Amino acid sequence: MPKATIMDIRREVENYLGRRVKLEAHKSKKKLYQKEGIIEETYPSIFTVRVKEDKRKEQKLSFSYSDLLTQSVKIVLLDDGETEQQALVS
Repeated sequence: MPKATIMDIRREVENYLGRRVKLEAHKSKKKLYQKEGIIEETYPSIFTVRVKEDKRKEQKLSFSYSDLLTQSVKIVLLDDGETEQQALVS
């Protein structure tokens, strides 16, 4: 099975612009946070996800494609029924 490259991951993220995702990221060695948001923008080295903290507060998080490659960040696409659909990068 061939390994994914940064360009493969970037193309895949670009295909899912505007889609709802659940992300899981490591803040530190022992801290892990999970959020739901929408893939908002892609750039040459990073992509952004807009997440809602509460009803009034939104936050924009940015991640590099290498975060997905090294699996320090995991993204799962969500369908309209709030259920997990598929992992963006396996």
